Amino acid sequence: MPNDIMRRGFLNATADAPEGERAHGRRAPGARAHAGPHAVFPHARAWTSSAGAAMNALVLLHGDLDHPDGFERFGRAVNLPSTVVWSLGGTLNARGVEDDGTDGRKLRRWVVSADEGASAETRRGQLARASRAVRRALRHLRDACGWELSRVHVFGFSDGGAVALDVAARMTGRERLGSCAVVAAALPEPERLEMCDEAPTPVMLVAGTRDEVVPIERVRETAAALTRRHPGCGADVREFDKTHAMVSSVEETRALMEFWAKTLTLPRAKASDYGDDVVELSAGAS
Repeated sequence: MPNDIMRRGFLNATADAPEGERAHGRRAPGARAHAGPHAVFPHARAWTSSAGAAMNALVLLHGDLDHPDGFERFGRAVNLPSTVVWSLGGTLNARGVEDDGTDGRKLRRWVVSADEGASAETRRGQLARASRAVRRALRHLRDACGWELSRVHVFGFSDGGAVALDVAARMTGRERLGSCAVVAAALPEPERLEMCDEAPTPVMLVAGTRDEVVPIERVRETAAALTRRHPGCGADVREFDKTHAMVSSVEETRALMEFWAKTLTLPRAKASDYGDDVVELSAGAS
């Protein structure tokens, strides 16, 4: 398996990508000339790494009351080689209402919290609709843009991570994704997962042992449920001494990079091919 090249800028995102690195007009080899998830997601941003032709798609799902612009910057900072990044906006506006995304309000969300009075049934329905919308966007990548789903990877934080996990649990077998990685996220009702004998999407959950929003116990229960549902899934939980927050340490960064090193499709290359600011991680590194 090729070595996987990761840039050190992961923890130091900047607002602007270098000139010419926008994804518009750049497609994976063989991809057809159609719009990406923009066609089905009004709030979507795209950016392509300069490190080689796009061979992977990383789809980002932000947390509550956030906007895809922020996660687009995160995608630039990660700068995975040969990877196009699509950052999707939540299916609800800031008031928790489903809309077409054209009301000009920047903050988006996926589900309304129980603290705001949303019932379990309401939240279950919102999560299901958000998951369907994301799966529709991923199938659009396959059907209209020529992407193999095995080269599509999803990453989510908090509520966006819950959506990503639901998507990954449902996209199996011939629709199996390349991977799903989440931070500070869990399925709200992992016990509802049914058994599935199709090949699963690989999953990694980065969790904080002091997270009071998504307690570590729920993360462990989610991983256990995914493993029971898909024997051999091996949903990996990586625990860190942190609260409910995005990636903020070198250790978390390394965990994600090692996971992607095992799941991304990349050309054979050396770190030196990409410049002095590059860290080379071999698959299976620890």
